[in-house]
Parts: sequence; C-alpha cells; structure tokens
Amino acid sequence: MVCIARFCSVLLLSAMGFCQLPSTCDSIQSTIKDCISLIGIDPAQNEQLVGTVPSATSLFPRASANRESKPMNFTADASKTKPSAIGNDFSVSANMLVLTRSRKPGFRWKRALFESFTFLSIEQAYVVKDDFRWVVIENGVPFNHYWRDYKQSLSTWVHSGWDDGDQVLYSYVGHPIQGAMAGYIQIQNDPQGEKLEFSNTKAYWWSRFKALLWNVAYSTQWNIGPLSELTLEKYGTTARQPWNQNGTWPCTKKPCVTGVGQVDLVITPVGGFAWILTEDLLDKHVAHHLEGATRNRFLIDVVRCALNPIRGGANMLCCTEGGHGIAQPAILGKCIRLLSTRFPDFAPDH
Repeated sequence: MVCIARFCSVLLLSAMGFCQLPSTCDSIQSTIKDCISLIGIDPAQNEQLVGTVPSATSLFPRASANRESKPMNFTADASKTKPSAIGNDFSVSANMLVLTRSRKPGFRWKRALFESFTFLSIEQAYVVKDDFRWVVIENGVPFNHYWRDYKQSLSTWVHSGWDDGDQVLYSYVGHPIQGAMAGYIQIQNDPQGEKLEFSNTKAYWWSRFKALLWNVAYSTQWNIGPLSELTLEKYGTTARQPWNQNGTWPCTKKPCVTGVGQVDLVITPVGGFAWILTEDLLDKHVAHHLEGATRNRFLIDVVRCALNPIRGGANMLCCTEGGHGIAQPAILGKCIRLLSTRFPDFAPDH
C-alpha cells in the first residue's frame, strides 16, 4: 500500500506541476517549443527551431537511457531525490531539437505506373491507327482468340532470329527513344535521382541503373507482354502470315520476316540507356555553360529544348498541378515559355 500511495502521489504532483505552466503554454494551439520555462530555450534560439517537432527520446534523452539501463524504482524514498537532479535529467538543448530527422520521400509508384500506362496508350493508339486492319483481322473484333494467338506469337518469337522486319530507323533510333522515355519516367518519379546531373558518382550511376531496370520492364512488356505489339497486331500468328523483307506479301523469298525478333528487346534498353547518358552529358556541359555565358532567354530555351527532347517528352506526362509537388517541370517549362514568347496565342493552363 505504501508503494501504491507513493506512486499515486508522484503522478498527481507531476500533473499539478505541468498545470502550473505559464499562460503561453495553456493554449491548445501552442507547441512545446513555445514553452520556454519548460525546455529552457530563449526566444532567439526558439526562432531557429520553428517547424521542428521533437520526439520523446530527444526531449528526455537521459531519462530514456536510464530507463533502458535499469527499471524505475518507485519504492525509493522520494525525499532523497534532489530537484536539481530532476532538472538535469529533463533538460533539453537546442541542438538536440535541431537534429530531429525527417522522413525521406520514397519512389512515386502510382505516378510512375500511371505515366508509363499513358505512354503505352499513346503508342498503341498509333499502332491502331497505322495497322487497324490487322487489329480487327479476326471477325472484326480486337483481341479475338486472345490466348490462342498470344501463344502462337510467343512461339514464333522464340524461334525467330535477330531481325523483326522493321526499318533500320525504327529499330535503331525509334526504339532507343522509346527506352529513354521509359527511363526518364522512372527518373522524374525518383526523389533521390530526379535532380542529379551527369557525374561519376555512386548516386548518379545507381539512379540511372534503376532507370535502366524500368526501361527493361517497359521494353519487355511492349515487345512480348500481354498488351504488346504481338497481342494487338497479331504478329507471328496464323492470321498474319510472314512477308518478304521488302514488305511484300506473302513471303516468296527467304528469309521471311514475321514482325517479331530479338532486336527490339535488346536495342530498346541498351540504346535508351545510352540516350539518357547523352542527354545528361549535353545538359551539364553545353546547356549549363550557355546559361552562364548569355542572358538571351530565347537562345537558352531553344538549346535546352533541343538538347533534352526526350526528358521534355517525359515531363509532359507529369505536367499536372500537384502531381509531383511541382506545377511545371524545368525542361517543359522552358519549352512552354519559348512557345508562349513566339506564339502569343499559345496559352497553356499550367
């Protein structure tokens, strides 16, 4: 009973002590940093701590250490506890409050997936417009006999060679551009890599390596995935027979082409990765030097847009108010300003 009585007395006295704080600490809108009498920080120091939220362990570091080392003994004589010792245990320095760490933002998965799907939809819309007759070749219904045709397409792809029948410009320029676009979608949604410039540092190469992985995933889906060219245009199926390398149909001279091959699955991520590095290199060593050498905003905007076309295209997919905490990405902003200067009727909403 004596232990219980002492415990209750300590609890009640502590509550009464906090109830007697000055009026600046009584308001429900006040925070602990406003209570100078409690934390012992003068107003000059207090102004430097605005916006920091102290944790329980940072407010009472020594008390936490004592609690971890040994349990609190409530049976001890309360009269032996000196007020100065209590004050030292619960004193807080300004440096401890400043060192409070904030949580780092993570990768924006929802935005990255949404932008990748938007990019995929744009590409597939072009495919439908360009090869619509092959999209509806089976009874006029898109994706008709989906699983049967998909398995046929995959089997044809496995046994196909390097060439898929596309023109050199498509395979070795168009697909690297596609890969770079997918990579920049990953970069602009990665808070740890979106502001990095070209440099021989671990952080930069790790950021671009993650973009390469995203590029590989997108390229694989585009070439042989469930919503790929195979499933939409019926490549490698019995409904779309092989054709000659010059584009004539049906195939009368071997080797024939079927529209599927390993070229795009390799060139898209590798070429896209090289494209990203090239744009980053030109941006740092050409565009930035030009900005420091001239004040001609028109010239700066033209060079910036010309040297970063794929980054600007990726920016267009995220240019929504509040999407990434930015209303207008840097590269796209320069292009919009350039259009607005030369074409007054061009007045974008954002």
